[in-house]
Amino acid sequence: MDAWIDLARGPLLRISLTIMVLGLAYRLAVGLGHAITSWRRAGDPNVPVRDVVRATLGWMVPRRLLRSRPLYSLASLVFHLGVILLPLFLAGHLELVSRWVPGFWPVLPAAVADWITIVALAGLAVVLGGRLVVRQARSLTRVSDIAILILLLVLVGSGLLAAHPAWAPANARLLLLLHALAGNLVLVLMPLSKIAHCVLYPITQLLFQLGWHFPAETGRHVAIALGKEEEPV
Repeated sequence: MDAWIDLARGPLLRISLTIMVLGLAYRLAVGLGHAITSWRRAGDPNVPVRDVVRATLGWMVPRRLLRSRPLYSLASLVFHLGVILLPLFLAGHLELVSRWVPGFWPVLPAAVADWITIVALAGLAVVLGGRLVVRQARSLTRVSDIAILILLLVLVGSGLLAAHPAWAPANARLLLLLHALAGNLVLVLMPLSKIAHCVLYPITQLLFQLGWHFPAETGRHVAIALGKEEEPV
């Protein structure tokens, strides 16, 4: 068992991290390339920085959705926060990449990490339940979306149980192996699935604004083409 755990936390982790970094870098480079091309064609050097910041913050704190769908939106928010905070600031994770992490990198206290994990699990369960039960959400949900949520549940749940053997229904070493393998799989899938938005979302708003940066006078040209140049907008 220990040999398999060492394999999952050693060579397999390094391979998975390499795939994740290269894949995300490729997606980012392609997106920036398309956005810069659109921006150059527009002939307008002004970048709507304020709109980008507003849209990014609006996603991170979705006030409108919190009013219309409070439970689901709050669950989604806390689950995303947990999925981002735990890999970056959990002591056990930082030990695995200590050679690349600066000494001042903050570490979550164990009790705080446990609460974040439990809240993230609850948020994941609510989001998964909403995807399966709510008709409007179910119609927009693909099998891959459900599979990713289940994988994240396994990842977070196995990590919590492996850290607290007294809570575990199975051997804690087996749960640690499951956690390590699930984590590696998430890293590999990150550039290939919706999980990427946890990392790339702050950039996607910039890509969106630049990608839809129309050339100057576009509105007037469209109005002329439609024969409605004299009508008010």
